[in-house]
Amino acid sequence: MFGSYHNLAKKSILALSLGIFFVFSESAWALTPNDPLYKEQSVMWDQIGAPKAWDFTTGSRRVVIATIDTGADIWHDDLKANIWTNPYEIPDNNYDDDGDGYVDDIHGWNFIEDNNDVRTSVLDNVGDPEAVNHGTVIAGLVGAVGNNYKGLAGLNWQVSVMPLRAVASDGSGSYIKVAKAVEYAVNHGADVISMSIVGDKYDEGLKQVLYQAYKKGVVIVAAAGNDQRRNGGGDLNQKPNYPICFDLSEAENWILGVSSVDNQDHLSNFADFGQCVDILAPGQNIFSLQRYAPMYGYGQDSGGPWQGTSFAAPLVAGAAALLKAEHPDWSAKEIIRALLLNTDNIDDKNPVFKNQLGFGRLNIGRAVSASADFKFPISYSSWKQYLFKDNTIYIIENGVKYFFADMNNASIISVGSTRSFNGKSDEVFALIKRDQQYFVDFFTGTGRQWQEKALPSSDYSVSNLPIKIVVVNNATDRKVQINFSQKVIKKVKKGKKIITQTSSKNSTKSYNWLSD
Repeated sequence: MFGSYHNLAKKSILALSLGIFFVFSESAWALTPNDPLYKEQSVMWDQIGAPKAWDFTTGSRRVVIATIDTGADIWHDDLKANIWTNPYEIPDNNYDDDGDGYVDDIHGWNFIEDNNDVRTSVLDNVGDPEAVNHGTVIAGLVGAVGNNYKGLAGLNWQVSVMPLRAVASDGSGSYIKVAKAVEYAVNHGADVISMSIVGDKYDEGLKQVLYQAYKKGVVIVAAAGNDQRRNGGGDLNQKPNYPICFDLSEAENWILGVSSVDNQDHLSNFADFGQCVDILAPGQNIFSLQRYAPMYGYGQDSGGPWQGTSFAAPLVAGAAALLKAEHPDWSAKEIIRALLLNTDNIDDKNPVFKNQLGFGRLNIGRAVSASADFKFPISYSSWKQYLFKDNTIYIIENGVKYFFADMNNASIISVGSTRSFNGKSDEVFALIKRDQQYFVDFFTGTGRQWQEKALPSSDYSVSNLPIKIVVVNNATDRKVQINFSQKVIKKVKKGKKIITQTSSKNSTKSYNWLSD
């Protein structure tokens, strides 16, 4: 059954975004781990291109990812090697060696019981089994040790997971405790913060703490929530959740908001949607590590299928950590942009939710491979370069190449771009040939195809072919201009011989499609 936690949401500011079905029941030429339970995860990892990403990087323990949740089983055999350790604290000497205000905080801090035990408590009589497992499931998704012949694999086979217990074992919590956990994460070098927690009240204090974390280079990832669609709602534009919606009305996209899809890329029937959502990831049939304490009734160290936007969010957070491992000099803004520009467009599978699903579904394989050969930070000036190879369009910003769009069964002849009328994004145009017909395809600056126009067949022939697209702007209008090259054949007499001369003649035609 679903763990919706309606009563907890009423009596506390914050409730876990669980939404779980508590039921226990590979890419070619890509790296796959030898973990025996990987087969339970392979559909999920293939869906987001993880094996392709692992060909380039499997993570780095220099990258720190903080999971703000119910804690984690830091003694778990398949996790303990990837648990963060405070390098400035001496274990068990009952002294605050690094002067941070926390005594013996070797692996993080417990903000619920106010001690250094970051494992999820199994001793609380009101503990909910789903909440008790929740933090370990998330830690396993971002950082279960991979390729070690044990259990299953995280998206990062090596990473430093900093578990911060700011949600109780019954799924309740407060913004104050979450804010303290965020501050701790930032002060101790976290590169990414993953939050699978949802509240329905706005809190300026938590917003400011999170924004300051982002300004210091931390990637902030937050789950959308699960409860509303079962009650006929789900639109975060009408009923926002937090922390995911803290940046809803702001010009800068500084929180990566995540909602859930099934393994066919359909929006999950429990998942919230709207402008707070930036990216989608699998959130159904999820298998991961679990809190292991057999003496207290927690006898399985891994399992599933788990379900909820809670489990989509750590996949995006783990993807951010993989990019950070590949590009340690990248800022939060650069990592966010790389993830969003390399998503898969799944609008055609979700027509009811058009424009409500962010940039698309996470494809970490594409995000890593598109930038693997480049070690330069991304430029945020207005200058961009679009190029194409075969049937794929790429975008290059200051030396960093990203996937932009695929034309599938069409050949690209030319690509052009211009600023949109609002000046906030690019519009991109591709002159293509499909079979024997020529078309112009229109894209938004994020690579979404929104229109296709056929060139009139009367405008071209075997000897008069379109070769280039140019977009002409003026104060009131935009026009697509197509340059044609016409083959001109002449027979001329030279002495007693008649020879054939071939030359080309360029011509231009303009089309007012952009005025439609």
